Amino acid sequence: MTRILSLLTLSAFLFIVSCGAEKQPAPAAIESKNVLSELRDMRRAYERKDRADFMKEVADSYKDRPAFSSSVEGVFNKFETVKFNVQYAKMVIMIEEKGAIRATFNWDGEWQAKGDLVQKDGGRVTMVFEPGSFKLMSIEGKNPFIPQAGELPGMTK
Repeated sequence: MTRILSLLTLSAFLFIVSCGAEKQPAPAAIESKNVLSELRDMRRAYERKDRADFMKEVADSYKDRPAFSSSVEGVFNKFETVKFNVQYAKMVIMIEEKGAIRATFNWDGEWQAKGDLVQKDGGRVTMVFEPGSFKLMSIEGKNPFIPQAGELPGMTK
């Protein structure tokens, strides 16, 4: 009887300990979480029209970074309100071993100028982030932060 009681006690102890042990998340899960956090920070800075905070999220290695910064500043000056939505539910994050991180997702935006002139746009884009710093390195596809002037069908009054 003592043996059975000892075995049951030991089994219960091991079960409790194994259930209570925290598993560490996989490195890919941590990197994905950091990319999501980076996208949220970019979106908030963009909607606040804070160019300095927005550009802090863009890597120094971003091709034509000064031109991109200037274009974003032009958007902020032209439009009174900016809304930008990332559809996180349809996002794919690809993490290359010892390489860049690619996040592909659907987005939509709305830019309102003076006089109730509204420009709406959306699409699918891939953003490439630096490993470690999670700063935006490049955008593959149409830049979602710069509404295209030629897209007048999205303009409504």
